[in-house]
Amino acid sequence: MASKKPLDSRQFGQYIATRARLKGYDLATADGRARLAKETGLPESDITAIAAGKYKPPVDPWKTFGEILGERHKDMLCMVGILEPSGTRPRKKSVTDTAADLGLKQPKNVAIFEALVTALLNSEK
Repeated sequence: MASKKPLDSRQFGQYIATRARLKGYDLATADGRARLAKETGLPESDITAIAAGKYKPPVDPWKTFGEILGERHKDMLCMVGILEPSGTRPRKKSVTDTAADLGLKQPKNVAIFEALVTALLNSEK
């Protein structure tokens, strides 16, 4: 999921409608929207807007919303771009970049540092 773009409101609405249907809430019906609204604590108008792809609710009700739909709320928040995916990792720095971060500037010292790090990494294999 870390490499996926956040869903826009329309895509997220389709996703929610599908998940809700799988959990027994038909958002195409007033009864399905009313039941999900009651159980999530969201107003029925918000459920209708979400399903129609016209609204992203505030963060507060997401935990209950996710639990009812069988999804982790953090995953849902990542889908719509409110949170960054927890699996996102910063790019690995090169040994040369790390040497520069440590203040090593002399080419001879950078070369020694690179050789030492390479030897240490190879010994761990």
